[in-house]
Amino acid sequence: MKSLNNIKKTTVIVLILLVATAFSYSIEAQNCNQGSKLAKKTWAKWGPWKPNISIVPFKNEVQKLKNVWNWVAANGGANIGPRLLELDGGNESGTITGQTKRTFVTPPSFDNKVEITINKYDGRAETGVVICVQGRDGVTTQKVSYTFPNSRNGKVKKFVLNNVRGKVIIIAMKNKSVGNKFKYRINGKKK
Repeated sequence: MKSLNNIKKTTVIVLILLVATAFSYSIEAQNCNQGSKLAKKTWAKWGPWKPNISIVPFKNEVQKLKNVWNWVAANGGANIGPRLLELDGGNESGTITGQTKRTFVTPPSFDNKVEITINKYDGRAETGVVICVQGRDGVTTQKVSYTFPNSRNGKVKKFVLNNVRGKVIIIAMKNKSVGNKFKYRINGKKK
């Protein structure tokens, strides 16, 4: 009888630990780590910041790195990993399902001031947004943190970033909901 009680107690303890572990992963802090890795690879491939270079070859290099990243991640139906956000390149759109993340990385900015616009046009999910920048030195600095509330109402939020010339901009979004979606459009423009 005592061994049966010990088994029950052990089972309960294991279940509590499993739930606590699962919960700790779901409340993981929003950050720019995923985009930071791609930014570092971009800097390693490209070399020092040269403000007089043409943006076209730089975008091609970033695209190659992104393609390799998605190939490593098996390039499934939904691209895994950071996506390229071209400044002044139009809107990117998508849906972030429950408890997943979406990260965008720009090429280094040729402008000192950039405006990032995120339009939540559908879905109810509470979604955290963190915007960081990374210079050639590899230092990643958080510029903005914002949370879209759990609401069916659409919302457009604009973030003006200063002192970003020569820096890669990383936008990380995380759906904090289990069952709700976050449908968005995002763009970046020089200001």
